[in-house]
Amino acid sequence: MERFALRSDVTDIVDQFNVWKVKNCMANRFNIAPRQAVSIIMTDRLRQRSIDAARWGLYPFWAKESVNADGERVESKRYFYRMLKSQRCIVPCTGFFGWKQDGIERDPRAMHIVVDRQPLFGMAGIYDIWVNPQGVEERAFTILTVPASGPMAAWQPRLPVVLDAEAVEVWLNPDITDFAQVRTYVQPLEPFQLRSYPVTNAVNDEGYEAPDCTLELNLGTI
Repeated sequence: MERFALRSDVTDIVDQFNVWKVKNCMANRFNIAPRQAVSIIMTDRLRQRSIDAARWGLYPFWAKESVNADGERVESKRYFYRMLKSQRCIVPCTGFFGWKQDGIERDPRAMHIVVDRQPLFGMAGIYDIWVNPQGVEERAFTILTVPASGPMAAWQPRLPVVLDAEAVEVWLNPDITDFAQVRTYVQPLEPFQLRSYPVTNAVNDEGYEAPDCTLELNLGTI
């Protein structure tokens, strides 16, 4: 997954995910790209559910960076072990992007993928935290992904792990430190739970961010 959107107000995010403390919430985003600052929800050191900024993309020692983590194999990476135990987070989202070769179009068409009956949902993530040389606390995170199924798998091979309300509570529970207890939630959505539609290819430019990024196109008028 290379792009997603968060078309929700701060109050909607706070209410849906029962956030207790808002430190930095960057809502109403239309084209979020890797390496950008994003809002994540986590349980902080005071055991309070808070929302704060983090960089999308970890810096693992064995790779250039980790924007997404393979949900089926994440336990096998020693680098992720500590984060899976106590640094799980929720990434609020309203839809994500994929690219599909459609009809006679020369370039792949950007598609916006939404979850049926869930205008706002949470993606499963894990984060790292450190203090930089200037003494400022920083965070970076990665999103867990799993293989897609159904017709969408032909052009969008992997999807983020989307958590329902029950799973969100378990994922953010600081008393659960054994990843095996939350492993059951690392599952793909069923094809009928997803809907995709064409949007402007301007989303290819990570510097472009406007409401039309998620506006459904009528391809007959292009």
